[in-house]
Amino acid sequence: MTINVLMPVFSTPVEWVQEAVESIINQDHPDFRFIIVDDNNPRGPLTKYLYGLTQRDCCVNIVRKNENEGIAAALDFGLQHCHGDLIVRMDADDIAKKKLLKTHDQYFTDHPDRHICGVQIHLFNKTMDWYSNHPSEVTRKKACWMNGHWFVNHPGVAFRKEAITKVGGYGATPSTLAEDYALWVKFLLAGYTIYNREDILMKYRVHEKSFSFAPDRKAPDWHEFLRTQKLLLNEQ
Repeated sequence: MTINVLMPVFSTPVEWVQEAVESIINQDHPDFRFIIVDDNNPRGPLTKYLYGLTQRDCCVNIVRKNENEGIAAALDFGLQHCHGDLIVRMDADDIAKKKLLKTHDQYFTDHPDRHICGVQIHLFNKTMDWYSNHPSEVTRKKACWMNGHWFVNHPGVAFRKEAITKVGGYGATPSTLAEDYALWVKFLLAGYTIYNREDILMKYRVHEKSFSFAPDRKAPDWHEFLRTQKLLLNEQ
């Protein structure tokens, strides 16, 4: 099946973007479209690199958003340019393992009744080297009783376009909060089960601007957002 890889980019170091892009272009799976959202980046080395990709013999499509409104808005903008059944998320500072797309293609072919599937990740930086261990499946009931909120990774996750269309996309989650967790809650409330493969198929770069590890993720509004989202799962 044709896979859409969706990756927003905003002010990411160009060398990290290059690693992310090359890890997708060099995938084992031959049938994919790479949708890169230029989230109103200032003109400079990063945009020069991005638009230079269109000259290469590959399936890269750069779509520019004329106003930066946060990652949720950038992703919803990018979803408008995704055509086909399956969408795989990529972040501009991460590195996909070579078999990511091929693995997702086989998984969704084998499980036509499933709609969302994540992968395990290898988190790394100069001092960190560890791995996620997410459950094989997450239902609304399970998510209610889990400790914490991290049960699927955003980078590397795949979902059917019909599912994300049904829940209305990412929506208006503020850029300082967890747009991915808000999406998982919407999927669960809509009756979907979220699955995770055991395969480690993504390298997640941890740095001071990493969304889940930045200092402002400890702020009260961050925790209140997670709490209220989880309460939605408990409502009848």
